Amino acid sequence: MEIKEVLSKYYGIDEADLIYLEGFEDKTYKVEVAESKFIFKEYRYSKEAHAAIESESGILEKLSGISNFNFPEVIPTSANEPYVVKGNSIFRLLSFLDGELLGDADHSDQLLRNLGSLLGSMDRCLSESFDPVLMSRDLEWDLQYLKKNLPYLKYIEDPSDRSLVSYFFQQYNEHVLPTTHQLRKSVIHNDANDWNIVIGNKALGIFDFGDLVYSWTINELAVAITYIMMDKELPLVSATEVIKGYHAEFPLQQAELDILYYLVAARLCISVCQSAYGKTIKPDSEYVTISEKAAWGLLKKWIRINPLRAQKTFWNAAGYSWKPKIDRRKLFEQRNAHLSSVLSLSYKEPIAMQGAAFQYMYDTSGNTFLDAYNNIMLAGHCHPYVVEKGQKAMAQLNTNTRYLYGNLNLYAQKLLEKFPSNLNKIFFVNSGSEASDLAIRIAKAHTEKDHVLVLENGYHGSTQTGIMISHYKYASSKGPGKDPSILHTPMPKAFGSGLADDGSCGHHFASKAREIIESSQEKIAAFIAEPVMGCGGQVPLAKSYLKEVYQLI
Repeated sequence: MEIKEVLSKYYGIDEADLIYLEGFEDKTYKVEVAESKFIFKEYRYSKEAHAAIESESGILEKLSGISNFNFPEVIPTSANEPYVVKGNSIFRLLSFLDGELLGDADHSDQLLRNLGSLLGSMDRCLSESFDPVLMSRDLEWDLQYLKKNLPYLKYIEDPSDRSLVSYFFQQYNEHVLPTTHQLRKSVIHNDANDWNIVIGNKALGIFDFGDLVYSWTINELAVAITYIMMDKELPLVSATEVIKGYHAEFPLQQAELDILYYLVAARLCISVCQSAYGKTIKPDSEYVTISEKAAWGLLKKWIRINPLRAQKTFWNAAGYSWKPKIDRRKLFEQRNAHLSSVLSLSYKEPIAMQGAAFQYMYDTSGNTFLDAYNNIMLAGHCHPYVVEKGQKAMAQLNTNTRYLYGNLNLYAQKLLEKFPSNLNKIFFVNSGSEASDLAIRIAKAHTEKDHVLVLENGYHGSTQTGIMISHYKYASSKGPGKDPSILHTPMPKAFGSGLADDGSCGHHFASKAREIIESSQEKIAAFIAEPVMGCGGQVPLAKSYLKEVYQLI
C-alpha cells in the first residue's frame, strides 16, 4: 500500500510532503502538511515487530507524564487505532519534535546537565516498568550483548584498529561481566545519541525509541556520554556535566560508575564494528558511517585515558569521594621488606603501576605514561592476540618439554619457517638470558674454544655467563671486570664518528674487529652482538659491519 494512500485513508492527511529519513531497517518519513509535521514509520510485519510496537507505545504513554521534557506521541488513526496493519507492513504516525538537534548545537555545560536531567528523569520513570517483550530482546546495540558484534570484527580493515577493538572486547570480559550481578536493570531508551536529542523552545526532547531494551540501567548514561564526548578535546569534562544532571534526577551507584569507562569503550566498539560491516551492505550510505570517524577518534583517545582517572572523574561528578585503592607508600615498604635492593627502582619518586595497554602504562593515581622504556613487552602491553592465545594455552595444558605435545611441535615448526633451512633444531628456554647462555655453551662445545668476542656497551642477560659476555655489566663501576676469556671491540656507531653510514663506517669498525680476531683466532668460540645496541643508546649497527665480521668469524 502506498504511503500517501495510508496517510489519506487512515489519518485524513492529504497533499503531504514526504521526506525520507534513512535508517538501518525500518522506513521513516518526515511528513509536512500545512503547518504541521509528523513522523511516519513503516515496519516489515512480524509478530516480533508487532509486539515491539505495542511495547514502545506503552512506554511513550508512560513518559507522557513527565511534564518538563518532550517525547513523541502516538497519533491515532481516524478509527482511534494506534497503528495500521496492511499486508506485510505496519504503519504508524508519531508527533514531530521540532527544534535544533543536539548534534548541531554548541554543547554548553548547562545544556549537557539538562541532557543528563532528561535521561535521569526518563530512567526514573521507567525504572519499575515490566515488559516481557522488551525483557526478551537481544539487540546487537545493547551493551549487555556486546559479544554479538564479534563476527563483525573481521570487517575492520586496519590490523592496529582491529587490535584496539579486540583489546576493549577483552577488557569488557575482565571488568564488566564479573560485576553484572551488582547492576540495576530497567527499560532504557538505549540510543541517546546527539541526533536523537532535540532542543526545543522550552525543553529538551528525545525521539526514536526503536532500540528500547531491558538492560543495565547504567547503559543509558554510557551511550549518551559516548556520543557527547566525540570530537571533544577534553572528553571527560563533557561527560562530567551529563553525569551531574543524571545523578541529580536518578542517583547512580558506585558499582555502575566503576565500569562506565569500559561501557563507553563497548559502545564505541559496537559502533565501529557495525560501521565496518554496514559498509559491506550499503557501501554508499552516509547514515551507516555517520559517527564512524568520530567514534574512532574517541576510541583512540580512550586508550590513552587511565581507567582509574575516568573512574575518579565519574565518582566526583556524582558527588562521591574517590580514593586510590592501592597505597603507594605501603607498596614501597613491602617491596623493601621482601625484595633485594639489587633490583633497582626507576626515578626518584617510584611509580606504582596498575595496568597497561599497548604502548601505554597506567599508574595508581590516574596518570598515563607512554612506555618507551620497558624491555619485555615485544608486542605491546596486553596485546589482545597474545592474551587470547596465552589464556587458551594455559587453560588447556601448561607443562615442560618432557612429554609429547602437539602445540610444542607446531610452535617449533612455525619458528623454523622463519630461519634458513640449515638452522633446523629448536631449544626452548625461559628468557633471553638463558638463550644467550645456551648459545655460548653450544658455541664452545662445537668449536672446543673458550674465548668470546663482544661489543662495547653490549648487554646479553643477567645469568653468570650473560654478565660475563655483557660489557655493559662487567665494565660498570659495580661490575666484576672483564674475564680473561672475553675480548671486546668498539661499538660500530656511525653517528658522531665522522664516517658516513654507507658501508664505510661499518668497514672501519670491522677492520678494528679484524685485528682482534686475527690475533686470537685460535681461541675464539663465538662473536655475539645486538643488531640494535639497547644499553649503548638504541644504536643500530653501522651498515655492512655484521656482514664483514661474520665472514671473519
